[in-house]
Amino acid sequence: MADKLARYVGIDLGTSTSALAHVREDGNPEIVPNCDGERLTPSVVFFDQFEGVKLVGSAAKDGGFPERTVKHIKKHMDDPTYVVEIDGERWTPTEISALFLAKLRKDCSCLIGKIDEVVITVPANFNELARKATVTAGRLAGLSVKRIVNEPTAAALYYAHTQSVKGRVLVYDLGGGTLDITVLDIENDQVDILLSEGARHLGGSDFDSVLIELIGQQYKAQNGKDLILDETQRRRLLAGAEDTKKRLSKLNTVSEKIGSEDFGLAEVELSRDAFENAIRGLLTRTVMLVEQALDNLGMTPDDIDHVVLVGGSTRIPKVQELLTSQFGKAPISCGNVDECVALGAALFAQRARRVSEVCNHSYGTLAIIEDAATGEAAVRNSVVIPKNTPIPCSMSQVYMTSEDNEEVIEVAITQGEDHDPRYVDVVGKISLKVPPGRPAGCRVIVTYSYDENQRVRAQIYDEDSGLRKDIDIEYKGEGVLGDEEIESKSAYLKQIKIA
Repeated sequence: MADKLARYVGIDLGTSTSALAHVREDGNPEIVPNCDGERLTPSVVFFDQFEGVKLVGSAAKDGGFPERTVKHIKKHMDDPTYVVEIDGERWTPTEISALFLAKLRKDCSCLIGKIDEVVITVPANFNELARKATVTAGRLAGLSVKRIVNEPTAAALYYAHTQSVKGRVLVYDLGGGTLDITVLDIENDQVDILLSEGARHLGGSDFDSVLIELIGQQYKAQNGKDLILDETQRRRLLAGAEDTKKRLSKLNTVSEKIGSEDFGLAEVELSRDAFENAIRGLLTRTVMLVEQALDNLGMTPDDIDHVVLVGGSTRIPKVQELLTSQFGKAPISCGNVDECVALGAALFAQRARRVSEVCNHSYGTLAIIEDAATGEAAVRNSVVIPKNTPIPCSMSQVYMTSEDNEEVIEVAITQGEDHDPRYVDVVGKISLKVPPGRPAGCRVIVTYSYDENQRVRAQIYDEDSGLRKDIDIEYKGEGVLGDEEIESKSAYLKQIKIA
């Protein structure tokens, strides 16, 4: 087995769980279990203080030492300043994610052979920084990241492969930490993405938090005191709440004892109706995001041939009920909604050329623009590449210098759809030095290129002087690693004992 090289490997690097799949010789994808025999590996790491072992997965979930346990790190992949400090070492979300990937690589290679090239999935609404961080995590784990693919796209491939889903499809992906809504066309083996919308912080972990609030309220009513006194208790309750939520998807009422003899016991009874009522606001947000996606395409629910479910949170009966009401037909579930993203990623690795993706954010620059109605000029966000443009792509926009004797032309690279500069992110800058003594009104061409991994390269070209400058968007922060740092930290991670 050691000499065998695994082919067509896809990884779902999830908020709550992660999974690895490959395509068998018969052309069908399958999940590869880890060394614990689990098809899904919890995205949790525990930093052992005695033996220096990094426990990843189920062995890390206990939560007895919350200060040494890290979970839901995916929510911070877009934050270059976020760091977890344990035993004097500082760990970025990228490095912690690399531990998950290293665990999957080590465990699964025992069954399918050496794992080198992989496709890794990300939420459709992941921004540029989060996508780069994901690629870097793969490199730190010793993997060659062949492509990054959006989770709903991967899932759609799996549905098309296994259930012959075709036509205009809406993918409703409600996972542990995010919601993605993607509309696409599937015809034979061709998948064309029309639009992707989503929410970064809306998923199963939010439902779990609501559930422990309900449990805490009943406990306090019976014992007259708060159930959650510290983070350790909160984490233990969250672990139990996830199981309670799953049971409420099958039963109308569940009962359990909470607390201890010393602290105080309570018999807590939870109903599905009470739970669904408590998460009504969160579920309403998901419905509104579906409506927004359809509105942006000028569509109605009648234009959608199939709604397919992705993510463990879609097992909540109320979710399926709302979608059935919204579209007038029941959504389709493949059953293994927790696994279909990884399985689809493996298929994507096999047939990437048959998928047409779109960019999931607009990219532009700040420019002084005159209001046609009032004649007033103000700094606005000028979009160069609109959101949902098919990729890869390269688009340009012409601007004029605004002052005489400008010697430096500076372009602020923005990410976001709003024209108001306050509501977009400046993700990079290009400065170009030009000859002095020029009048205002010189033409400057700004070009952005968006590649198949949804990474952006920007160029500024001054027509008058013929000078140009182009850059890859670079971010600054402790969580952003250069090539030398990646090589160094990758070597360090190889020395760490991961179990």
